[in-house]
Amino acid sequence: MDLPFDEIKEIRFSRKKVPISPELRPMYRISQIILILHLSSTKQTASLLKLQLFNWGLQNQGRYERLLKFKETGNFPVIRFDPFLNRALNYGVAMGVFIFNDTTGKFALTEKGEVFAQSILKEDVFLEEKKFLTTIKKSLSDAYILQLFKERYSS
Repeated sequence: MDLPFDEIKEIRFSRKKVPISPELRPMYRISQIILILHLSSTKQTASLLKLQLFNWGLQNQGRYERLLKFKETGNFPVIRFDPFLNRALNYGVAMGVFIFNDTTGKFALTEKGEVFAQSILKEDVFLEEKKFLTTIKKSLSDAYILQLFKERYSS
């Protein structure tokens, strides 16, 4: 997966008259990604597919439960790939809180991201997400998710 970081010369932000929902703000998603990598990913790395699956699962309580049962049932849910997550990944890499490894095709936390993860864990924010990710732990590996995804969607 080639990310166009060399082509991005600058990012401009402009104030909008209508406030954006917190769930759509890049920093909100970056924080969720950091929690996913820190709490529920082996070696603090994850593929885009795993990040999208967990992002989908973190949207509401019903999805939490489906994702918790996912390992037992092996039934890959129909998920919507979220472009806001992809944008947050680009911003997070630009901020230096995680990196993308071209060889493995996975995102990984950096030292800066680890410090950020520790500060998120200390605060009273993302309480439901922390509880869920602590419950699911590292039980869903990238390889297992990819295998079930291929079984479901290959012809």
